[in-house]
Amino acid sequence: MSDKPVYGQFCPLAMAAEFLCKRWMVLVLRELLLGSVTFNDIGRGVARMSRTLLSQRLKELEQRGLVKKIVKSNQRDTLYELTVSGRSLSSVVFGMAEWSQEWLHIEPSVEKVDTDHLLWSIRRSARPLVSLPETFIVHIFFPEQEPSHQNGWLIIEAKSVELCIADHGFDVDVQIEASAETLTKVYMGWIGFADAVASEELILHGPKLYTELAEEWFGRSRLAEIKKQPRELRVS
Repeated sequence: MSDKPVYGQFCPLAMAAEFLCKRWMVLVLRELLLGSVTFNDIGRGVARMSRTLLSQRLKELEQRGLVKKIVKSNQRDTLYELTVSGRSLSSVVFGMAEWSQEWLHIEPSVEKVDTDHLLWSIRRSARPLVSLPETFIVHIFFPEQEPSHQNGWLIIEAKSVELCIADHGFDVDVQIEASAETLTKVYMGWIGFADAVASEELILHGPKLYTELAEEWFGRSRLAEIKKQPRELRVS
């Protein structure tokens, strides 16, 4: 980790920016703040980040005292836990996200959607319901994507939601068919779930008993309730 100042100012904002504004750093912090504790889970939330750079950023966070690395006795499972100072960054990281949700145009973010990140985010927000089967399987299908990025499966159980990107012969309860752009807009609250279904931009296949509850078990981003400013006021 280099200690060479970037801005050379004593201003606390400048000192924080020297560290927090490094490439991918805030997104790594986002994953930690949202509960990811293993290297692989953190990596799934920043799928386009190289594992080498992720390892470097985690090391920097540890050196700064924002993250504590816990090595399990079997030496195979390493956990990354935010310290008190690391958790205190919640208002900074999510404050940036909330501002962006309210003020930025959405178009750049949906031009080339990272489907891996979208699926991982949906997994985090999906909700088990008592009215669902003990194991509830949802197949998400993106018809416009390349075959390697067309599919994801949510395994929703009473206390957990898992994501698979390979077909293990699942007995699917509901299939969601939509473009990655449409599903991103629904997940982020930029268009309503029911509106997307009514326009057939999002198609549900499965028993009515489960599809009628889809908006509840699908979940949405924690930012979805924040409404966009009028288009003429937004930042490009």
